[in-house]
Amino acid sequence: MVRFALMILLLVSLPALALKPAAAKPLSEAEALMAKAKQTYTSHFPDKPLWAQAIAKAQEAAKQDPEAPEVWKVLAEIYTTTGWWSRAEEAWKKYLALADEADPAPLAEALRALGFLAYQRGDVAAARSYFERSLALEPENEEALAWLGRIYMEQGDGAKAADYWSRAAAINPSPRNEFFARQAKKMAAYGREAVHAFYQGYAAWEKKDYATAIASFETAVRLAPDWAEAHRWLARVYMEAGMPAKAIPHWQKVIALEGPSPDTQHFLKLAKEAAGVGLSAADYFFKGVAAYEANKPAEAEKYFKRATEADPGYVKAWRWLGRVYYESGRYAEAAAAYEKAVELDPDDATSRYFLRLARKAAGEQP
Repeated sequence: MVRFALMILLLVSLPALALKPAAAKPLSEAEALMAKAKQTYTSHFPDKPLWAQAIAKAQEAAKQDPEAPEVWKVLAEIYTTTGWWSRAEEAWKKYLALADEADPAPLAEALRALGFLAYQRGDVAAARSYFERSLALEPENEEALAWLGRIYMEQGDGAKAADYWSRAAAINPSPRNEFFARQAKKMAAYGREAVHAFYQGYAAWEKKDYATAIASFETAVRLAPDWAEAHRWLARVYMEAGMPAKAIPHWQKVIALEGPSPDTQHFLKLAKEAAGVGLSAADYFFKGVAAYEANKPAEAEKYFKRATEADPGYVKAWRWLGRVYYESGRYAEAAAAYEKAVELDPDDATSRYFLRLARKAAGEQP
């Protein structure tokens, strides 16, 4: 038993097989040339002089010692950096067959490289397999998680994409990882086509192409009728495009799906008001009301005036402007504003009543 233990100890203590001397020199030269090429060039191709020399030296090393994994790893790195994909894959596979790594990181890195190469040539199934094998060796590798999230997202599998992107975001909550985690969750909930239509709409909105934006958001809500965010954006675009009446049912849908909030209730109210007088006039009017309720009469007067300028037939704006004037003791101006309201709407009993009060306070005949 003691002799067996001593034998094991001796075997463990033996050094790994060294690189053959005939291969060591060209391999060292290849590594030096690779480092110099990376510093010298901004773009990397195998026919550039330093890269061509590095390849020649590494190939010489492989010829001298074809069973040395480190030779194939250097060749694989050179081919990968220079974009010589077919040779890169061959070299990485050779390295994987020869390497006996206790640390899984180099093998996982090689598998990720193979996954990238497979993706580049359009073999998505192989790419997915390589990245999954890499992840099995390094379960918390952000790069492998992100690649698998990307592949599954492109294949329309939102649930799996969300799982991988969420795991990547948990490791590194970068803007990229968190953004794609959110999008993948949306895809899982609403479907690939609906999400695609939504982002087409958003891109069109950024360009102020309202017609395309509306068509895209309409597609999104048709495909995912319970997606509150799609209804919200469709309502918003309708309002910006000057079609507030069409925004109303979508604001109502947002409230039905999410419950009432100050913002959505405000925009629904604004859409209903704007359907009659236009968005600018309605927006000025509500800003005037907010300023009045905040006890800022000068600011309220400014907004009510702008509302009447945006729509001279806006009865409520004239009435509120008269109210601000009356409460500020400017009775003649109040009378003029109330008179305009009554002229536009003879059945407006409130304006007619305050018109009499304003005229009397101004010393005019009622």
